Amino acid sequence: MSEDGLSQSTVETIYQDSKGYIWIGTNDGLDRYNGYEFKQYKYNKNDKNSIANNYIVDIMEDKDGYIWISTINGLSRIDTDNDEIKNYSSDKNNGNLSDENLWQIIYTSEDKFLVSSVNGLNLYNQEKDSFDRVLSDEDELPSQFIYSLKEDSNGHIWVGTDKGLVELDKNLKLVNSYQDSIGESEIYNLYEDLNKNLWVCTVDKGLFRINLNDKSIKNYKSSESKFSLPSNTVRDVINNSKNELWIGTDKGLCLFNYETEEFVRYSKKAYESNTLVDNSIFCLFKDRSGLIWVGTYRGISAFNPNTKFQHYKSDKEDSNSISGDVIQGIYKDDDNLVWMGTSEDGINIMNGKAVEYLNTGNSKLCSNAIQDITGYKEKIFIGTNDGLSVLDKSSENYTITNYTEKDGLPSNKIRSLFVDSKGQLWIGTNKGLALYSDNELRDITYIFDEMGVSDKFIRAVYEDSKGNYYIGCFLEGGLIKINPKAKSYKIYKHIENDENSISNDCIRFITEDLKGNILVGTSYGLNILNSNTDTFRSYTEKDGLINNTVYGILVDDKNNIWMSTNGGVSRLCAEEGIFENFTITDGLQSNEFNGRSCFKASTDNMYFGGINGFNVFNPNKIHISKFKPNIIVDNFEVNGLNKKDISNTKFKYNENNIKISYFTDDYVNTKTTQYYYKLDGDEKEWSTTKNNSIIFANLSPGDYTLRIKAKSQHGVIGEETVIKFTIKYPFWKSKYAICLYLLSIIILILINKYKVRKLDRLINEKTNDLKLKMDENELLFKKVLTLEQNKNNYFINLSHELRTPLNVLNGINQLIKDFCNKDVFITPKKLSYYMDIMERNTSRLLNLINNIIDNTKIENNSYILTKEKTNIVYLVEENVMDMKDYIEEKGLELIFDTDIEEKIISCDKTEIERCIINLVGNAAKFTPKGGLIQVIVSDLGDKVKISVKDNGIGISEENKKLIFNRFNQVVENNSEVKGGSGLGLTISKQLISLHGGDIYVESEVGVGSEFIIILPVEND
Repeated sequence: MSEDGLSQSTVETIYQDSKGYIWIGTNDGLDRYNGYEFKQYKYNKNDKNSIANNYIVDIMEDKDGYIWISTINGLSRIDTDNDEIKNYSSDKNNGNLSDENLWQIIYTSEDKFLVSSVNGLNLYNQEKDSFDRVLSDEDELPSQFIYSLKEDSNGHIWVGTDKGLVELDKNLKLVNSYQDSIGESEIYNLYEDLNKNLWVCTVDKGLFRINLNDKSIKNYKSSESKFSLPSNTVRDVINNSKNELWIGTDKGLCLFNYETEEFVRYSKKAYESNTLVDNSIFCLFKDRSGLIWVGTYRGISAFNPNTKFQHYKSDKEDSNSISGDVIQGIYKDDDNLVWMGTSEDGINIMNGKAVEYLNTGNSKLCSNAIQDITGYKEKIFIGTNDGLSVLDKSSENYTITNYTEKDGLPSNKIRSLFVDSKGQLWIGTNKGLALYSDNELRDITYIFDEMGVSDKFIRAVYEDSKGNYYIGCFLEGGLIKINPKAKSYKIYKHIENDENSISNDCIRFITEDLKGNILVGTSYGLNILNSNTDTFRSYTEKDGLINNTVYGILVDDKNNIWMSTNGGVSRLCAEEGIFENFTITDGLQSNEFNGRSCFKASTDNMYFGGINGFNVFNPNKIHISKFKPNIIVDNFEVNGLNKKDISNTKFKYNENNIKISYFTDDYVNTKTTQYYYKLDGDEKEWSTTKNNSIIFANLSPGDYTLRIKAKSQHGVIGEETVIKFTIKYPFWKSKYAICLYLLSIIILILINKYKVRKLDRLINEKTNDLKLKMDENELLFKKVLTLEQNKNNYFINLSHELRTPLNVLNGINQLIKDFCNKDVFITPKKLSYYMDIMERNTSRLLNLINNIIDNTKIENNSYILTKEKTNIVYLVEENVMDMKDYIEEKGLELIFDTDIEEKIISCDKTEIERCIINLVGNAAKFTPKGGLIQVIVSDLGDKVKISVKDNGIGISEENKKLIFNRFNQVVENNSEVKGGSGLGLTISKQLISLHGGDIYVESEVGVGSEFIIILPVEND
């Protein structure tokens, strides 16, 4: 952290305030850190609101939340609510300190604020806002040069000077002096542990332990033993949460074992990056989450002291360390030998703490660039960049047999190895797949061509518990499942917008959980293939996975899934779907791991290898921190202007662009901290982000409640932080404005209502006058309309009636022409017969023309029928017979029948003929060839019934009501003839009605129709 934003690299003191900020005092300024950024406080002679000096010695917070800073040139007090700074000096009117070169400061349980200096002890007087010097007499303290102050659990105040240590009571009265035991040692720092021991850090006399119960004293010093202190210059001591004691010296860090009273040393190694930033330690600090911060000469190191991850790496000073740090391939055999491959340095064979090296220099190993390692019985299979090495352990000295492209490998660049249940070795290369069994090698890359798979870069092979094989293609080829029993295969690939498909086609690792589900690591998350539904459930960073690149997957005895990634190690509790993440701060070799570098031993230990060695751990002993991260709001911005707090604030309608910056007091790894937020009144669901700020733009007026909570990298979710605020409506949308609008509308309505009533009265008067005139005009209009309609109907009906006899004449004419064309001799009798028909129809046309005058009378409702006594039976029969040849010419059969020979009625013969001809003609028109038309006359006593019946197309129910309307021409859907009972039927109905009779139809679609005329014998 030395170059990440600190004012200066030498860190003298670290402190966490009640809000959660970390304060860091350096030799050139004060820094406030929130896990994301630093805020610097520095001395500026032209700015009264700056700290007293840049050389910071100590930091402390009082009960009112003020941050006090001791420097080598005065004391500063910071009001964190408004960043106002007040400085105190030796001036009587500005602090009255005994000296401005200050050291430690404490705030006691009795609300005493003490400040030590190189020349005396100072007690704060809150009423005067200044300091009083205390214990200034020579016999009260060993020296007035005071380094350190500490209040113990008994309420006693311990004062460390450059010439010894004294113990005072809460009233600052001397309790004990330790001149005889500790002497005139320079007491640099003081610390009380959890076992009621006071640890006294000296400048050159090592470390003293004072038992506060029996006041026994023991001195620990540096010696030639590696289990002693690394130096006699001890600067700080601190307990971790497991009651382990960490000691900081000018030559490194060490851990004290209470049982053995031995020290385990930790020091910076020049060739390592993942180590102490510097050996010269100035301070130690434990934050709320248990993370220990180490302030050194060259910056800050931070670590989790409770880690259970063992870290192994190469060490130039240790002959039993591994040969290289970049681990590629891990395997533990049945003899408990761990085979550890490296990227450039061959193989390490680890037997306990002893390490044996295997490389091209001392063996027949193909290459030192190891890619994967596995084994079966007495054989160890080693995949390299230059081929396959098969090592046989059964002989006294290892024997190695090598296989390359010349022996049948698709490529020498091996990328994955897997031994199946039959003892066969599957060898994945960058150009295909091979099988090794019984010392024979077979190239089976051809199966990809048969399956239509072009990607032959095989990164993973696995056989599940059911005997199915899974092959992972690395270059976007997806996952291949082969069922050898069914001799079938299936290819799984990512499908856009299908959440049940695999998340990515770049496959890195394949294994199986305890329930038979297939676990697939890809370049975009973990995929779990449900063996029952054959669908995937994907997990990515959005779900809590620490990084989307999944290198290795191991499953523990509780079916928890452990994954190595590019961002650390994740543990997924599959039943709950909760991730717990671990990083370098927890003791991992690095946040970056390598592919094909994981193994679970029979002892339950898990191995994960990366770029800086490897980790070994028992998953059952990994207990995560239950620390709940709290949300601390850092700053608000409203329309770009900073606000300290917006809780319960009412903003103007145009102050609706709000940015909230926040952080959490969990500093373990802020990059993996996940934040959840929801704005009630605008959002229904929780949103997630890894950013420590949220921006809400163009918020609508209303009441809002912002809820924010954090989830630590270990999966623990903290309490919600709630911020309520309101954006007011603009005046023209306010309640008062709405009331004014309503009042104005009511007034306008009343005024308008009065005007409308007056206008209505005038309109009603005019309307009544117009209505009278309109009624008169309507009568005239109806009369004109009726006359016009009658006129039109007349011409239409006349044209139709003229056509009927012409059709008969035309038919006879056509018949005679046919006879002539066929050279058929026409007898005089036959010719006379046809001439009679022509004569009758000519007469009919003449009669129609003569009736024009009569039709005019009908139009004027003055038409008079010419009635006479007529044998209706003969009349109908004669007309039917006249049409017989015409009908039969159409391929139809015409039958006339009657139940009486004679029936005399009073009727207009011409009009009745017109009706009969029309009905028979219509029947012929709508009856298909081969059909039958029957004309039947029945006696009904004082009435006669004339029926024209056919077996034609029929008429639907809805059309029966329309056929007698002259303005409708009915056409059935199943009729090929366009037209139907149109104007002719209308005329017929009018004529029958004038006779006092009735005409109607009975019909069924597809069966036929029957038109029935009922005529009275006598009518007036």
